[in-house]
Amino acid sequence: MSNNILNPLEKELLIRLYRSNPDIKLSDFCRANNVSEAAFKTWLKKYGAEGLSGLYRSKKTPSLLPEGVDETEETLRRELIKTRIELERLKKGYIRIPREDGTPGEFVPVSEKSARSSRRSRRSSL
Repeated sequence: MSNNILNPLEKELLIRLYRSNPDIKLSDFCRANNVSEAAFKTWLKKYGAEGLSGLYRSKKTPSLLPEGVDETEETLRRELIKTRIELERLKKGYIRIPREDGTPGEFVPVSEKSARSSRRSRRSSL
C-alpha cells in the first residue's frame, strides 16, 4: 500500500497499538496505518518469535559463488587481484587521481618530466 519503509521501532509501535486495542479488525487497522495486511501479519509473526530483532530487514543475500567456495576467501582473492593490478599500473608510470568527491579516480600516465622532478624534490627533502 505504501512506499514508505518503516524501521523496526515504527513496526513495533504499530504492533503494540494493534495489540492494545482488541476491538479493531486487522484489515481496518492496516488500512488506517497504510500498511499491507500480509506485511503486518509477517511482522506479528516475527515479533512474536524473535522480538524487536525479528523486525529488522534481512541483509543476507544468496551467494552467487559455487558450493564449497568460502565467501571470505573469495573476497580476499579479489582484493589481492585488484591490488596487483594497481601495483602493475604504478610500475608502468600511472597514478590514480581522486575525483572531487574523494572516491578513487582513473589511472592517468605520469610524464617522465614530472616524475623526475618529484624524485628530485623527495631527495632534497631527505
